[in-house]
Amino acid sequence: MSSHTHDVRHTGCRCETAPQSEVHQQQQPENRLLPKAYKILAIEKHTELEWNFRVSKDFDTHFGQFVEVSLPMVGEAPISVSDYGDDYIDLLIRKVGLVTEKLFELQAGDNVWMRGVHGNGYPMEAFQNKHLVIVAGGTGVAPVKGLISHFCHHPEQISQLDMILGFKNEQAVLYRNDMHLWRNAHNLITTLDEGEASDNFRIGRVTEYIDELDLSQPDTLQVVVVGPPIMIKFVVAAFLEKGLAQSQIWVDYERRMACAVGKCGHCRMGDKYVCLDGPVFRFDQTQQLID
Repeated sequence: MSSHTHDVRHTGCRCETAPQSEVHQQQQPENRLLPKAYKILAIEKHTELEWNFRVSKDFDTHFGQFVEVSLPMVGEAPISVSDYGDDYIDLLIRKVGLVTEKLFELQAGDNVWMRGVHGNGYPMEAFQNKHLVIVAGGTGVAPVKGLISHFCHHPEQISQLDMILGFKNEQAVLYRNDMHLWRNAHNLITTLDEGEASDNFRIGRVTEYIDELDLSQPDTLQVVVVGPPIMIKFVVAAFLEKGLAQSQIWVDYERRMACAVGKCGHCRMGDKYVCLDGPVFRFDQTQQLID
């Protein structure tokens, strides 16, 4: 007698044995908590603390989603998908803890483990033929990097794109090599909290430059805001004072995500889970969220 277990189906007067591959598919549902190894294709240093890891992928993703990146016997961390292609994703990783410190010891050709993608993304259909304004600060530029690049390569999909990107100082600037394309294709304002002004960088908070934008047709506007919570608060308030509706503003709440499947409760705000219902939210849908 064979030691294999077969799925036997009674069909009239005879028995059929299901193929083993079909049995395996029935018995092995997708485990969203199970990481898989992916190869690091390239590493690009942006600052001393922020490096971009280009990693192979075999899954679909959208701008604004995130993956859980892990190393065996070390731990895992949620990382935003900053950009992607057919067979890769870009992950802008900041060296801030045990997992990221170990990631910075790796080289191209090494493996990292990922699970995902998780969360929702930016509503591309809402931006079609609209005047899009993106305001981002610090590492908050990473989640919108792919969005910016997409509309630089496909300007016909929107009517206008304004960007205000803020950094602490010139040593903290991200995506410096991409800014030439962004500046030539659309209106880009880059600011520094401290330092000296130059042809490419102005001094001050991002909120100080909102008045320079042409917001004369508010009904056509869609606004994306990403950055530290205090920055999001004041940027959103500035646009509301300009007459925009809360439903025209999208915010990215990337915070304390752990399991990424809505089970651990670390990222719960009110009755929402950032890892499932976010991290991208339309602002009018966030008013009942309690931190």
